[in-house]
Amino acid sequence: MASDLRGSRSGQRDVSVLHVDDDRSVLDLTAAFLDSELDSVSVATTTNPEEALDRLSGERFDCVISDYDMPGLDGLELFEAIREEHPLVPFVLYTGKGSEEIASRAVNAGVTGYFQKGGPDQQRRLANRIEQAAAEYRTKIEADRYSTVLRALEYPIYVVDETGVFSYVNDPFLEMTGYDRGEIVGSGTDIIKGDEAVATAERKLGEILSSEGPDTAQFGVDIVPKDGDPIPCRDHMGVLPYEGEEFRGSVGILRDISDEKRRETELERRTRAMEKAPIGIVLVDPNREDDPITYVNDRFLGMTGYDREEAIGRNCRFLQGPETRADPVAELRGAIEEGESTTVELRNYRKDGEMFWNQVTISPIRDESGEIDRWIGFQKDVTEYKRRERELGRQNDRLERFAEIVSHDLRSPMSVAEGRIELPKGRIDDGSGELDAALDALGRMETIVEDTLTLARQGHTVGEREVVSLEAAAEASWRTSDTADATLETDADVEIYADGDRLRTLLQNLFMNAARHAGPAATVRLGAIDGGFYVADDGPGIPEEKREAIFEPGHTTAETGTGFGLTIVREIVEAHGWEITVTESEGGGARFDVVGIEKAA
Repeated sequence: MASDLRGSRSGQRDVSVLHVDDDRSVLDLTAAFLDSELDSVSVATTTNPEEALDRLSGERFDCVISDYDMPGLDGLELFEAIREEHPLVPFVLYTGKGSEEIASRAVNAGVTGYFQKGGPDQQRRLANRIEQAAAEYRTKIEADRYSTVLRALEYPIYVVDETGVFSYVNDPFLEMTGYDRGEIVGSGTDIIKGDEAVATAERKLGEILSSEGPDTAQFGVDIVPKDGDPIPCRDHMGVLPYEGEEFRGSVGILRDISDEKRRETELERRTRAMEKAPIGIVLVDPNREDDPITYVNDRFLGMTGYDREEAIGRNCRFLQGPETRADPVAELRGAIEEGESTTVELRNYRKDGEMFWNQVTISPIRDESGEIDRWIGFQKDVTEYKRRERELGRQNDRLERFAEIVSHDLRSPMSVAEGRIELPKGRIDDGSGELDAALDALGRMETIVEDTLTLARQGHTVGEREVVSLEAAAEASWRTSDTADATLETDADVEIYADGDRLRTLLQNLFMNAARHAGPAATVRLGAIDGGFYVADDGPGIPEEKREAIFEPGHTTAETGTGFGLTIVREIVEAHGWEITVTESEGGGARFDVVGIEKAA
């Protein structure tokens, strides 16, 4: 049988109605009346209930009108079939065969409305019920759609009615707060907010409702869960649609910003640390033209004399000047091209034109993808260090010249004096021993000169370090040491990194010190320990209160000592970056421990 669609109007979306009746004249009359009575309606008609079911499977209708007495399916049977597939679609039974039994069955089945066919008044009641039912149906559809969306969203969502009571919350909201839905819905917002937070929300809501206010508001709020500490959140609030003065409530989305707060706190802490750092710090953006400075700390400003506004946005080369050498600048550029860290020393210039030495270290800061997002530069004024370095160099030069003078101009006349005494000594019977005493004095002077030269030439640095056998170095040092009849025992089959010549000098002085104070028949022992070695003897030892003083220049208790031997030992130890301590040996003598030594693999 034929069916058609009637009554479409432009403008608002039509109320879409499907009318089923086996009487074509009733269909036409009802369609015409609905078209004239309702503002916007479209009516599809069919005389076949089975066709109506097919139409519902492929089209959307806001309401179904059906006769009761029809061939194939009666009206209530059609209603049951429709409800199985489309339970929310309104269904109005509009029949000419009215009876209390049919009406009772229809109401009990759950139809939306029941009307008997009649004149204009009855048709008008039908039209009003259709319009009302269609509006309710659309509201249910929208509510179901939005409810589905809200349930699917990961963010906590709430709806508060016009009285300030929760009317809806989604599952993420319940997970955040720790409450059951029954505990939240029907409760005031103060169940999860403090007084200040409630007041803030009310103030923001008032701004939205004002005629000149925004459509939505975003603000920070602490959500107080059922258990645990408050959760910092950002509340995105809006109002529910309403007409006239009838405010219906508000809706909001909460976003947990705990991680954001922690990041902000950490950033503030790092920024404060950078601001108070004792070295200059700059950040450079390599993704902008000419790699401009985006941040400088207070120390940088103090070093250079520039204001923050004068430095931000400029390339770091503005600190360069006439005396800036090209090599370190090229090294910086090469490191930037390779994306690597480096350190150079540059002649830079302050705002007033004064030159200063700047030790610059640059390092890349990479983002999560590994791309360089920023360059950080650490700048340290080393002008005073460079001045001291130059002065130390001049002092070392003068010391070296002095050593040459002592070595040549003092030792030469001493050798002449020694020879002059030796010549007559063989011809003169000097029973008083004065010539021998003079020779001893000259010998002591020679020893003092040797020790002084050794001490002067040790300095505070060492030459290139190499792998040295500790045991071999000890044996070589023992052979060239004046140790009388003392005995050396070694248990140091290890290899270390050291300046070999300086290490042998160190061992010589420790061996001679042991032999000198422990006696001619002393036993000296060299052994390896964790991180170094020790030299011990079986002599009388060194009292604890005198152990620090023995390293001072000129300190000696031996008649033939110069007091420089252990001073030389300490200089060599410190030049290597090692440490030396004095304790008592197992035999009651002195023990020197040298630690902090890197062993060779």
